[in-house]
Amino acid sequence: MSKFGVDVKLLAEPKIIKETLSRMGIANKRDKILFPSCYLFRKDDGDYMITHFKEIFLLTRDNAYNQICEEDISRRNAIIFLLKQWELIEVADEDVEPHDIYVFSLPFSEKQSWRIDNKINTRTIPELN
Repeated sequence: MSKFGVDVKLLAEPKIIKETLSRMGIANKRDKILFPSCYLFRKDDGDYMITHFKEIFLLTRDNAYNQICEEDISRRNAIIFLLKQWELIEVADEDVEPHDIYVFSLPFSEKQSWRIDNKINTRTIPELN
């Protein structure tokens, strides 16, 4: 496991994994707003890792304040576990194990009726594009 995030091997195109991650996170079902929790991050060597959005602050800003908590890490690992089960990625078993954490996953067919509200500006971080 890297210092931040979890190293993964992609079994699908990056754009498919990014789109899937955009539909997983914390949901306000009443207002139909989804806050994605994790992102696919391309490292300098071309390999990939999946990070919680708070980890991205630590990876991309020299003076970032670390406010990531154990619940954030557990949610990140639960999302990675689902991607592994869906055969979109490979990841070392010791990095992610079965869990009992509920992760909201918006069906693709419902995506157009929801607002996706990213907690980070993905356009300003080249490693996310």
